[in-house]
Amino acid sequence: MPILYLVLPFLKLVWRLLRDRRVPAFTKIIPVMAFLYLVMPNDIIKDFIPILGHLDDLIVVSLLLLLFVAASPGRIVADQTIGKKIRDLQRQYEQNEKKEPHQGKTVEAEIRYVDNEDDENPKQK
Repeated sequence: MPILYLVLPFLKLVWRLLRDRRVPAFTKIIPVMAFLYLVMPNDIIKDFIPILGHLDDLIVVSLLLLLFVAASPGRIVADQTIGKKIRDLQRQYEQNEKKEPHQGKTVEAEIRYVDNEDDENPKQK
């Protein structure tokens, strides 16, 4: 199951990048090629060979999807990963502010002013 924690977020990132209008159309051809490779009957290694037939599909599709993420503009990839998390945190913070707007923001304190001139020369008085 640990592999799912890596694969599912990666596939979600690929899907979000495919839907993002800021990613160039030329770059979006790469995942389309990966999909076509999966459905085409011609493979590097034929699928009737038990393990190797599907392993080559997995390797080629994985490499093409990695290439797609690497070819996408870095700022958009960052926005789709880190930016999404930051926006979620901001929404959560705003919802908490609406529920309890002043909780934890008031500080009660006593202020005392000390005049340094009187303390410097006590013998002159």
